[in-house]
Amino acid sequence: MRLSLALLLIILLAGSAGRADGASPPPLAPAELRCHTPFTLPQVKLKDHSLFAFDGWYYLVSISIDLPAPDDRSELQFAYARTQDFCAWEALASPLRHGAPGDADEAYVWAPHVISVGGTYYMYYTGVNHQIAQSIMLATSTNPADPQSWQKQGVILRPDHPGAVYPGPAQWSDCRDPMVLAYGGRYYLYYTGADTSGPIVGVAVADGPAGPWSDLGAAYIPPAAERVPESPYVVDQDGVFYLFYNATGPTDNGARWRWAVSPLGPWQPGARVGVGWAHDFYHDQAGWLVSYLTGNGAAISVDQLRWRRPGPLAMPQVGAQLYAPLVIR
Repeated sequence: MRLSLALLLIILLAGSAGRADGASPPPLAPAELRCHTPFTLPQVKLKDHSLFAFDGWYYLVSISIDLPAPDDRSELQFAYARTQDFCAWEALASPLRHGAPGDADEAYVWAPHVISVGGTYYMYYTGVNHQIAQSIMLATSTNPADPQSWQKQGVILRPDHPGAVYPGPAQWSDCRDPMVLAYGGRYYLYYTGADTSGPIVGVAVADGPAGPWSDLGAAYIPPAAERVPESPYVVDQDGVFYLFYNATGPTDNGARWRWAVSPLGPWQPGARVGVGWAHDFYHDQAGWLVSYLTGNGAAISVDQLRWRRPGPLAMPQVGAQLYAPLVIR
């Protein structure tokens, strides 16, 4: 399909505007990684995770499931590790565990996501109680090299937009997999849940990384055949936004990406991501890195995320595969 003239103009203007917060976009050709050693732990299954950097180290924090386990309902703490070169990993003590009886995270902790603002590190995560009611929660640290430095700050978001389907603490309630994008002087917190339209990737906005958050509702509504999408992550590349997520349809599931010229959508069709699942991203002056799960959570791999520009729309490349988007005219 060809881009319409109007849509082409929007993309070109978005790209020329750059980041509204004044930061320079990351380069399109990051330096080569010296190594690609996956992170693994003996007898542990890994799931949703986050990659970030502090004081010359790259850190990974991940859902951790001790094996053998009858099911995934043993997500009691996060795994934690660091590396300087992606050749060797140093396992660290867990930075965060499930809470005490009566806490919003009394049963499980899911899906950590870490950002840094002004010297403080913010770990957003999903707290789950014994009724599988889910809440977006926060922990903070000014020295993430010390696992014990992370301090819980409590619940920061439960869906309350018009039409939200969120029964509350007494029964299963979907609100999980937080991810926060800083853009244009504001913060966008993406989560997965449900409303009267069905499964959604929701979004809330705030003026600061700790909130308070205003729930705007659905940023993306998947096709009717899909269940609640998982692991959303929005990447801002030169004024164009890319939504990565795990589709959970009964027959057509797997990692996907879509694109838009606003962090709120509407999201144009993109393509399947053929490498890994639960993708997480990090960028600095060296470029983009992407981390992703392989196998059934046996390892977390880290690679470059490259951008190809055969036309006005950059296309993400994870590993060695290139994915061309489908564009609505």
